[in-house]
Amino acid sequence: MRFLLALLIALTTAPASVRHLRIVHTNDIHGALLPSTAWWMNRDFPPPLGGAASALGLVRELRAEAEESGRGFLLLDAGDCCKGTPIGEHENGAAIADWFRRAGYDAVGVGNHDYADGIGRLRERVRAAGLPRLNANIRDKATEASPDFLTPRLVIETGGLRVGIVGLISSYQNELIADAAAGDHLVLNEREAARAEVTRLREDGADIVVGLTHIGHRYEQRLAEEVPGFDVIIGGRSHTALRSATVTPGNHTIVVQAASRLTAVGVLDLEFDAAVGTVIGYEWELVNLFDDEFPPDADYARYLDSLRLIVEAGFDDVIGWAAADIVRGDPLRESAAGNFVTDAMRGYANADVAFQNAEGITRDLREGEITYRDLHELDGHGNTIVVGTYTGRQVREMLEAGLSGPWSIWQVSGLRVEYDPAGGQGRRARSVTVAGEPLEPERRYRVATNSWLGGEDGRFRVFRDGEQIEDTEIPVRDALAAWVRVHSPVSARVEGRIVRAAGR
Repeated sequence: MRFLLALLIALTTAPASVRHLRIVHTNDIHGALLPSTAWWMNRDFPPPLGGAASALGLVRELRAEAEESGRGFLLLDAGDCCKGTPIGEHENGAAIADWFRRAGYDAVGVGNHDYADGIGRLRERVRAAGLPRLNANIRDKATEASPDFLTPRLVIETGGLRVGIVGLISSYQNELIADAAAGDHLVLNEREAARAEVTRLREDGADIVVGLTHIGHRYEQRLAEEVPGFDVIIGGRSHTALRSATVTPGNHTIVVQAASRLTAVGVLDLEFDAAVGTVIGYEWELVNLFDDEFPPDADYARYLDSLRLIVEAGFDDVIGWAAADIVRGDPLRESAAGNFVTDAMRGYANADVAFQNAEGITRDLREGEITYRDLHELDGHGNTIVVGTYTGRQVREMLEAGLSGPWSIWQVSGLRVEYDPAGGQGRRARSVTVAGEPLEPERRYRVATNSWLGGEDGRFRVFRDGEQIEDTEIPVRDALAAWVRVHSPVSARVEGRIVRAAGR
């Protein structure tokens, strides 16, 4: 009702040439359809959030208010929809496709995880959802044409307005994604693609132009300043929970983002004056989905709960115990959680050495009972174990990459390294031992890592240059579960595997 009152006041005071548009938007859902808590507000007593069931009721209310008042209405998502929860990953995102249809999304963008999962899986998800998936800068390498399952731009007529929407992803993905996942595709520069598509949308008669982007809030502001013609940019990737919309000083573009994981939705109300052909006013709010304020849709909540029982069968069974807390700590240092994960990977793969990126460990383990759910949340990205045989020289090259920072380092098992973080490329690792013996440049070592480092992240090509490389398709979380069952009660501590040189 609070939205409707503001809307009615605006409508009764506006001249006849002014039209109104409401855009409700989400981003980075990452499969999080179920209820959760606002832990960042109060860790001891976090307010409950209703998830997709609360969002569904709110979206229906906002759409009905807009229709009742003659205002245009759009529901958009900026990408990264599936990967991150059991329900989101089940049957290649079937529950997310169902959510998009139930809520009535008009268009959905492509996120970095959507793309990194592989072109084939993205194609299947787009076709299953049955609604436009917008992206203008993923192109065929040979022809630079857009894939037939993606829509570069779209014009939607609503509330007497022609709204043009273009989807964009960061061209940095060319460095991050493996060739196997990208297939015959690449990502063009987002600024150049944006300039071309904004021009086309204006030529197509768009009154308002919206960018549906997945490049991070800082870079979305930069895009808004460097590319004239956007009225609004709805962003994603950085999971930014804005307190207020950002308006760029040069082009006066409204840039918004709505946190992540359906903890909130963004509500943007625009005023457009047809007499001058421009947006003349806006209001934006980040609406947290507190379940006492936005009661969950009962039928949909029951459906999600029944689906959860199927998808998460056995998730809460106790499989072992932790003798003490196993925590991540400083991502630029060796950690107990890193040692726990890499030891389990190395043991499962019967490897000499194991590597794991620190940011791939997404929660701590607390002392006491361990369930499979705990391990699923610890390995929130759902990677698999990749193994291969490499020379000692290549292992050192891996270490150089893993110790380069600037925000985190790789965790290790089976070796000890003393390093200088300021040593520069190729000169960071000072001394390296494997199983207590010096690393031998020409000796072959069996190395285990996760599928992100071992293939999906295209920056670390050294992992592709070994011998007998195999993606075991065994989830890291399953290796962790096996380790816990065998070694319970498990413990891990910082033990000097990664040591900074004196004075560094």
